[in-house]
Amino acid sequence: MRAAVVLRAFEILVVLTFAGVRALFSRRRADLLADVVVRLGPTFLKVAQLLGTRVDVVPLEVCRALARVYDDLPAVPVSEAEQRFPARLRADLVGVVPAAAGSIACVYRGELRDGRHVAIKVRRPGIDRVVARDLAVLGSVARLAESLRVLGGMPVVDVVGEVGDAVRQQLDFGAEAAALRELGANLVAVAGVRVPDVIDEYCGPDVLVMEHLPGLRDGAVSAEAKRAATITALRAVYQMIFLDGLVHCDLHPGNLYAMPDGSAVIVDAGFCRRMTESGRRAFAGFFYRMTRGDGAACADVVLATATATARSDPEGFRTGMIRLVESATRDSVADFDLVPFTVRLFALQREHGLAADPAFVFPILSLVVLEGTLREVCADVDFQTEALPFVLRGMMT
Repeated sequence: MRAAVVLRAFEILVVLTFAGVRALFSRRRADLLADVVVRLGPTFLKVAQLLGTRVDVVPLEVCRALARVYDDLPAVPVSEAEQRFPARLRADLVGVVPAAAGSIACVYRGELRDGRHVAIKVRRPGIDRVVARDLAVLGSVARLAESLRVLGGMPVVDVVGEVGDAVRQQLDFGAEAAALRELGANLVAVAGVRVPDVIDEYCGPDVLVMEHLPGLRDGAVSAEAKRAATITALRAVYQMIFLDGLVHCDLHPGNLYAMPDGSAVIVDAGFCRRMTESGRRAFAGFFYRMTRGDGAACADVVLATATATARSDPEGFRTGMIRLVESATRDSVADFDLVPFTVRLFALQREHGLAADPAFVFPILSLVVLEGTLREVCADVDFQTEALPFVLRGMMT
C-alpha cells in the first residue's frame, strides 16, 4: 500500500505541474480546474463535488468552479455488474438496463419476476482500494500544509478528514440503506415527500436495491408542481435539521425530483450527516435569533460551538456578526440570499481565528445545495417564515 501511495503521489504531482504551466497561459482557470479534477480520477471527482459545497473553507469562486465538476463516466457493463449481484437477486431478475454512472457506483433499472421495478446501485469494482490510496495521499498533503501553516492556520487536517469520511461513507451501502430507511420514517411527518424503500432481501455489500419510482426523469412537470415540490423539499430539510438531526447534505437536482402531482422524491442518501442533540438545539437557537435580528445572541451561539485557534478574536467576531445579522434582517424576502450570507458568516469565522463546528456546517450545507433550486423555481420564498414552526418545535425538544 505504501508503494502505491508514493506512486500515486508522483502521478498527482505530474498532473498538477502540467496544470500549473497551463494556468500561466489560460484565462479559463475554472474550466482548467474542472479538467484537472477529472484527470485525477474518481476520488478527486467526489472530493471536488463535496468541496464545491463547503463555502465554510473554500472561496466562493472556487466553489463555483468545482460545482461544474460532474460524473460523466461510462457504466460498468451489465454482464460485469451482474456478477456482483447477490444470488437471490440474479435469480429473480428478468431484465436489467443501465440508468446512471457515477464515480463511486453505477445504477441500473431492473424488473423482478413478481413485476416490481427496482433500482440497483452497484459499487464500482476496486473503487475502495482507489479511494483508500488517494485519501492517504490527501491526508499526507493536509498534514504538511497544516504544519507549514500555508493556509493561515486553517484546520486543514480536520477539513480533509471530514471530506474523506464523507467519501468513505458513500462506499458504505449498508450505511446508505440505513439512512434511506431512517429518512423515509422521519419524513412521513412532511406531507408530499417520498423516499424509495430499500428492498433488504436483495442487497449485498456492494449492491443496494431500492424500489424504482417511475417518472423521476420524465420532465413533464408543470411550473406549479415544481414550486410545490421545491417548497415541500425545503420543509423536509427543516424537518431534518431542526427536529430529526439526520441531514441529507446532497440535495442537488440529481437527488431531488419534482413529481407531476407536486410531491418531492429524495434519493441517494450516500452523503447524510447526523447532528448531535446539542448541535441541533444550538443551530435551532442560532436560526431563531437570526430571524429576530439579534446578532449578539447569534455570536454567542457560534462562539460556544466553534473551535478557537491561537489567533482567535472573539470580540472582533462578535462585532462583525452583529453587523452581518443587521444587514441580513434589513433585506426584504426577495433580497435575502442565503449563499452570500453563509459565505460572509464563515469568512468572519476564518478572519477571526474560529473553525466552524460541523453542527453548523452540515445543516447550512444542506440548505445551500438546495438554494439554487429554490431561487430558480420560487424566488420569493421566505426562508424564515417556512422555518419558524420547525425552529420553535426544535428548540422545545
